[in-house]
Amino acid sequence: MQPHDAVTPWRPLPVLLHRAEQVIVSKEQAPLGRLLPYRRSAGGRPASPTQLPDQLARQGWRVDLGGRGLGDLLLGLGLIKALIDTQCGPEPHYQGQRAALFQRCRIPMDVSSQPHGHVISTPGARPVGFEAVPESPATWLDDLGDGRVEVHAALPMRYYLNLEQALGLPLPEQRACLPAFTSQGGTRDPFHVVFIATTSWPDRKDYGAASFSEIAVELVRRRAAPWRFSVITADTASPHRLPEFGTIDHEVHGGLPAVDCLDLFGSAAVVVGNDTGLTHLAALCEGPDGRGPEVIGLYGRHSYAKWTTGSARHHAAATAFSQMMAVADACPVRDHLDDSLWGTASDIHRLPADGVAWLAGRCAGWW
Repeated sequence: MQPHDAVTPWRPLPVLLHRAEQVIVSKEQAPLGRLLPYRRSAGGRPASPTQLPDQLARQGWRVDLGGRGLGDLLLGLGLIKALIDTQCGPEPHYQGQRAALFQRCRIPMDVSSQPHGHVISTPGARPVGFEAVPESPATWLDDLGDGRVEVHAALPMRYYLNLEQALGLPLPEQRACLPAFTSQGGTRDPFHVVFIATTSWPDRKDYGAASFSEIAVELVRRRAAPWRFSVITADTASPHRLPEFGTIDHEVHGGLPAVDCLDLFGSAAVVVGNDTGLTHLAALCEGPDGRGPEVIGLYGRHSYAKWTTGSARHHAAATAFSQMMAVADACPVRDHLDDSLWGTASDIHRLPADGVAWLAGRCAGWW
């Protein structure tokens, strides 16, 4: 199985195997999106600063990242990174349910725990308020000239470019704006594969232990190597072995906290996971050497181009329905789309295990 033709990445296929890359297409092949009012990649910048930078410097700022799942929280950090890149004000402060995780964030910040929600702010009597609402930001298209556009579809860059325009000031990040999270694990094992078998909606978004085991079988079949397989499940009472894996040696980590997952990711060469927060976290994981695992997200019902960190290590296997969501810049939640209407076109189990294994090997350099 071959990857999608990089020249026409918006033509839906039965299955898309996509390696992360800068997306430049002809205007005729662009997904639905909004054109930036300046040519950013050519050095263009917003016409003039607004009053917002001065307000941020005087009053501070406060971002409510909501109370939804880990994935929305992590992708919403695109807005935080944009605010920090304005260089207005002192070090920010995180308050929320994931204090231990944010102590590993490469953005310097004070951290404290609270039982509900996630708020990041800087001091000020009347801080300027922002909300990270993932359904809101549109895809942005940057006109490169010669009939081509660069596509900024990843949710973090949507937040980032929205704020750049609100500020009227150029910001430095070009494509991947999210901060890294530090792994404190040991040496990376070049044949360690981690499967993330958790999701917020098991009936629709879970590839399943049986399918993850098929990926492992295919990897073993393709190359003789000292393979090591780990499976992260949601259930703290998960057995030490999953029957679906048969004779394939593996270890199970049931209900592992996100901060501890970082250390497991840090020891892996490849992470394959459902479209869920831990998969995004794996793509942001970096060891002391600045390197992290290659990550493949499995997309059935949401846009693979939007629900991604934008990292050069964050790849995708996507159904035809996921690709349609990317072309139309649509969202089954926001737009009230019942993906089951499209039958097998949105079924995550239609993603072939041998194709996902092939993509993993190409990304990791195994073949």
